[in-house]
Amino acid sequence: MKIYIFVLILFILACSNPKETQTVEVDVPPPPTAPAASSNVQNLARTILGTGEGLLRGVKFGDSIEEVKKKETVELFEEEDSHVGYSFDTDNLETVDILYEKNSQNRVSGIELDIYMNTDETNEGLKNELSNLFTVRYGKPVSENPILVWKVKPTGQVSIKVVKNKLDRGLEVKFSQQPKSI
Repeated sequence: MKIYIFVLILFILACSNPKETQTVEVDVPPPPTAPAASSNVQNLARTILGTGEGLLRGVKFGDSIEEVKKKETVELFEEEDSHVGYSFDTDNLETVDILYEKNSQNRVSGIELDIYMNTDETNEGLKNELSNLFTVRYGKPVSENPILVWKVKPTGQVSIKVVKNKLDRGLEVKFSQQPKSI
């Protein structure tokens, strides 16, 4: 009987004794430093703008939509009477939508970019990078509040608008032409 009581006590002690916890070490890389983040923003700006030819990605006002389709390398996501739309995602799962607006002759009459960013910091960094590139290309902005605007000679303009609401943050960049006077 003593053995049964002894075994019962050992069993109770074994069940009530907490097990050792194991700790698992995980190496978490540090957040990117400012130069790396800046480099990512610069690379994104250059990816968005393309080769530097034309207004954007080798396209300029008056190009045929067929030429745009030959030049554009990202995914075509819609084709409407008023525009063709292309889209791509970055490595950080940010999205860039490009709409090439077309006129009645099926030629580019405007370009709109909708850029969706993950953080306020990268959004501000991209805005600053695009602003610097446009200033080098087109001169000082002609308007700065609340939308940055540059004149594109002879009869166009490019603007950057910061978009921020509860769900999204990003930039809206528009290349537009002044209507021709008759």
